[in-house]
Amino acid sequence: MQTATTALAELIVRTRFEDLPSEVVWEAKRRIADVVGAGLAGSRTSIGTRITEFATGMGKSGDCVIWGSGQRSSPAYAALANGTMTFHLELDDVHRTSNTHPGVTTIPAALALAEARGLSGRDLLASVVLGYEAQIRVGLAVSPSIFVDRTFLPPGTQGVFGAAAAAAKLLGLDAEATAGALGAASYIGPLAPFESFRLGAPSKDTIMGWANHSGLHAAELAARGFGGPGSALEGEYGFCRTVSQRFDMDRLFRGLGQSFEILRTGIKPYACCRQHHTAIDAVMELKELHGLRPEQVERIRHRTFIVGSRGSDTRPQSVQAAKYSAPYTIAVALALGRNERAQYAMDLIGDASLLHLASMVEVSADVELEALYNEKWPSIIEVTLKDGRVLTARRDLPKGEPEHPVSDAELKEKFLSLASDCVSADRAKAIWEAIFTLDEAADVSALTRLLMA
Repeated sequence: MQTATTALAELIVRTRFEDLPSEVVWEAKRRIADVVGAGLAGSRTSIGTRITEFATGMGKSGDCVIWGSGQRSSPAYAALANGTMTFHLELDDVHRTSNTHPGVTTIPAALALAEARGLSGRDLLASVVLGYEAQIRVGLAVSPSIFVDRTFLPPGTQGVFGAAAAAAKLLGLDAEATAGALGAASYIGPLAPFESFRLGAPSKDTIMGWANHSGLHAAELAARGFGGPGSALEGEYGFCRTVSQRFDMDRLFRGLGQSFEILRTGIKPYACCRQHHTAIDAVMELKELHGLRPEQVERIRHRTFIVGSRGSDTRPQSVQAAKYSAPYTIAVALALGRNERAQYAMDLIGDASLLHLASMVEVSADVELEALYNEKWPSIIEVTLKDGRVLTARRDLPKGEPEHPVSDAELKEKFLSLASDCVSADRAKAIWEAIFTLDEAADVSALTRLLMA
């Protein structure tokens, strides 16, 4: 009987770049650009500096570029560093119905390994698409229970499958060894409790990097005979039962090999947790329609789905905590009209007027909205004004989802803004061009050389 693990492995092995529809290849390029842009900007933060120092320490030497630096390391540690500095900015893509961040947990590993092995752009693109596919489909099986019934951070816990699948493809493993890599990933990958993310602990930023690191090692181990079981996912003591109370393997198998889930990922326009993006969109609507200003506000009620309501801290103490705080995020949107990197800096996080506005925000879980999760991530914003009027706006899906996509022009603007934190405008444009011509590149090192400081 075919298991989910072996079905995914067979898909990974048999799918060639030539089998990928043109729109899938295009979206893979868009996702690589999105991750690389955030990673380059992240390299210029204190998080980027510290994780680069960690990844180039004793015993971690290698030939893979750590983005935005002049440093190199092994594939696993370069991927750890690049994934960490990318995730720090909270600008990486999201697949909402699987609760995964597939780009940041697949692309750093795939690019590092392709660089180390001198592989082509087509090899990289195929591995990225298949890494997304494996990770997202595992996430579909266990979501939303992994987040609602358990206390895991889903993308940190599930990300290892994207990196392992991409690595297995790049290593040219056969179906048995690829299944072994996915099985090993289920065993050695991080199980990320939600507490560090909720409180914005410094370790929070590293979890997507560790998913890359562990996925690369899972594939390397399987290549040497240290694979996991074919029942790794749905077995009686397997991954799905461990991380979720209720799982559905039919969701993993539905459409497998017929469609690609990378087409259903969303690109973030705002530099904070995706769970709060519908709230931002609702606040922006009220500002546009009613000219809403902070001084008019008596109180704000934010109704949302259960996991979105967990980010209710009105006085975040770190950048990481602010990015998960719905009250702070709503205050920033209302007062400043922008939720970009600059609005999640420590000088603003401690601003008395923003904290006062955040203190007016009451966050609550709504049963009606919870029933829509995770097909939708809805928010209702109700603003009571000092004159007694109540203004209301609702958004079910945020900007950047496939239903409300970020255009190529908007993505390029985002990429150039981020990359230019680290490299010249001309270099940023060259990187963009190199990514969008990857299918013509015989060796990805032409791209990775551009990612050095």
